[in-house]
Amino acid sequence: MKTTITNLLSFLKSPYLPETYTPIKPKSFLILLLLTLAIIIPYAFILEAAGMDQFDHKLEELLKDNKWVVAIVVIILAPLLEEPIFRLHLDLKISSIWWGIGLSVLMLSEVWWPVALIWVYLFFLTYRVSKGNPPNLKYVIWISSALFALVHMGNFSDFDYGQYFYWVPFMVGAQFVVGLVLSYIRLNHGMKWAMIFHGVYNAVLIIPAVYFYEG
Repeated sequence: MKTTITNLLSFLKSPYLPETYTPIKPKSFLILLLLTLAIIIPYAFILEAAGMDQFDHKLEELLKDNKWVVAIVVIILAPLLEEPIFRLHLDLKISSIWWGIGLSVLMLSEVWWPVALIWVYLFFLTYRVSKGNPPNLKYVIWISSALFALVHMGNFSDFDYGQYFYWVPFMVGAQFVVGLVLSYIRLNHGMKWAMIFHGVYNAVLIIPAVYFYEG
């Protein structure tokens, strides 16, 4: 456990592009999952205690219609879409960046501004990489994780940004942490394992919500 956590923290401090990907060991996978949940679950209770449950969450609305369809979307489709957009380009390849740009069109919704930020970021990254001068990988990872977090503002309906803009970093802080863990998995073990981890993480959270939902 200590080794897995140390490797994660060392990577986030000084990230690198590995020559080859290695399959993640089941023990390491479980440790990373439990570590992420150990951060996210208490964080959710803190947000609720701080009064952030005043903002409507679209998940509750969607669960009223067809909760098992929601589960399939969250567990399967979300990782298949979000990982290529936010993590594929971490290898700093032009083709990977263009995949992210193309797929991000599918994320256009009521909250359009995070997608606009993604486009600005990815086009800037394309320019830097094409010139042979890519940004520091550490910045790429942290910025992509921040954008991954911000796009989840689309989970909230009727959010007044003018009045509650200062809540935004706190409301998506959990997704930012998840984004960092997924970045570590993507660059050390490959996209496949990042998608699998993302799906399992979502499943752990959504299945109890679906099962016990009584709306």
